[in-house]
Amino acid sequence: MGASTNKRYLQAALALTLLACSGIAGCSDGQEQSGSNAGSSKAAVTAGARAKTPSATAKASGKAKGTGTSTATSTPKGTGTPTATASPTLIMTPELEASKKRALATPPPPKPELITVNSDDGAIATAKYWVQLHYYIYTTGKVDEYKALCNGDESTAIAPVKYATENHTSGGWTDPVAVNFTAAFRRDDFKDDVVIQVNFEREAYTSYGGDGEIEYFPKQSRYAGVKLEYNGTQWIVKVAFNRER
Repeated sequence: MGASTNKRYLQAALALTLLACSGIAGCSDGQEQSGSNAGSSKAAVTAGARAKTPSATAKASGKAKGTGTSTATSTPKGTGTPTATASPTLIMTPELEASKKRALATPPPPKPELITVNSDDGAIATAKYWVQLHYYIYTTGKVDEYKALCNGDESTAIAPVKYATENHTSGGWTDPVAVNFTAAFRRDDFKDDVVIQVNFEREAYTSYGGDGEIEYFPKQSRYAGVKLEYNGTQWIVKVAFNRER
């Protein structure tokens, strides 16, 4: 994809997904958004921009019914699609017990000092913090920091908390997710709002569902679009999404 085409795609995807997440079409409650769960934004981007549609799915389209084993299947190289293995319930082997213990012990990402500074740098630092918290809540089930950052009534504030809480209540968890930021900047094509784009490399991880479903997500280049507001004290996230780049 050429630079100009990629720029047009990102602009279209960001604008349309923010529109969807603002309540018109709703946001996915899954861990990662992609072309399959971004509501009307996928169709609009595909038809309007004729751009590459993200291939990763937050859940594999088919769930294999297992015999009680809980082993993640491998994903062919070059695909962004997670694979899933399911059993009626998640059988906790010693290895899975250790994996869950490590996940629940994951410390929260540090709150950036710049979150209180009303500047582009403050907004960028807060947008990166949202990306880190987004994965943290699925790993640990601890949502207080996320709720403090996304304290509105939009899907961004409600759906991830609901999904992460339900998965942990049922006995599930997600491996700690390593994120390496590659770029972050304010979008100048949103004149009336503060919208930050964050590009990052997300390392591979596995998600374990209490219902026995295990999903492996291969390493992937992703980006987040984050709309923020300064409330006089600190930056607050109003709308955000996390998609394949």
